[in-house]
Amino acid sequence: MAKRPTLIMDVMGSDQGVAEMLRGVADFCDVMRGREFDIVVVHSAPDEIEDLRRQIALDSSNSPDFSVRFEHAKDVLPKEFTSPVDAYKKYPDSSIRRSMEIAKQHPQSAVISPGTTGLVMTAGLFTLGREKGIDRPPIGTPLPTHKGDMWFVDGGSNVDCKPVHLHQFAVLANQFVRTLYNKQSPRIALLSNGTEDYKGNTLVKEARALIEADPNLNCVGYVEGHSLFDGNVDIMVCDGFLGNITLKLAEGVGTFMADTMRSALKRNMFNALVAKLFLGPALKEIRNRTDYAQWGGAPLLGLKGNVIICHGRSNALAIRNALKVGYELSSKDLVHRVEEVMEGYAPSAAE
Repeated sequence: MAKRPTLIMDVMGSDQGVAEMLRGVADFCDVMRGREFDIVVVHSAPDEIEDLRRQIALDSSNSPDFSVRFEHAKDVLPKEFTSPVDAYKKYPDSSIRRSMEIAKQHPQSAVISPGTTGLVMTAGLFTLGREKGIDRPPIGTPLPTHKGDMWFVDGGSNVDCKPVHLHQFAVLANQFVRTLYNKQSPRIALLSNGTEDYKGNTLVKEARALIEADPNLNCVGYVEGHSLFDGNVDIMVCDGFLGNITLKLAEGVGTFMADTMRSALKRNMFNALVAKLFLGPALKEIRNRTDYAQWGGAPLLGLKGNVIICHGRSNALAIRNALKVGYELSSKDLVHRVEEVMEGYAPSAAE
């Protein structure tokens, strides 16, 4: 019988403050009533937490479905630090390190944190460790397309990669998409400068050969940048350098288009009113599909535990949705599924 998922929410490190993080937790508890789970809120602000608990009415004492408890981590991390590794070692009772230690004690769990990517990744690697057969855990980032979400791996955690690393990214993302969406054979492509077989640099060509040779993966070849949003693949594989640039470019183009439209409408009040009347629902749908809060966070794959990294600007909606992803991954036991899959692969270079 499956255990109740344990969701560990690190509420420190957010630009929005602790109160907004707790509102996200409270919203999650409201929308998930009827499902069983345990939440551990890890914080370094005991006085603020006590006041907010009363204001937000975050209490599970009357619920048979879920529990909420609070863990006080005594070390307060500085807003800026030169090295994530140094910060991890210098502050042994920080909220993110305590969160990872709690997760290590609960096999079916997930850590959700708005902390910096480097620190969350460091804490995850040092505390939880890598899955067998994995050299470098990648970040999976959802990208909206015409036919649903596509998962971009790596979103930026590994800028220098070897072909074997991209193969590992594909294996992890394949199991992630199968678990989350129940897709038996996700379509996997590599981001390249053309769709022809002879295109791509040495890294991409050699990685494609490894992925195509893997009988457990459904490799469909290359995809160019202009076809990213067509929705013809489920997983896009690339190194973190190219992946991060691509994702930020897409975000920048979206912001530019929205700002350009907003400026054009402001110059003519009549056009603005007509646009709001006739295009309002369509614009709202576009805004919702491209809003990071709809997904909440990006999973860090390849660790011996589920970790969701949230944007530093995450609001209550983003936290609620990140908790939902954490719930799905832990309740469906993604970590154990990855362990089973990796048994069939060669040990990583780190083993």
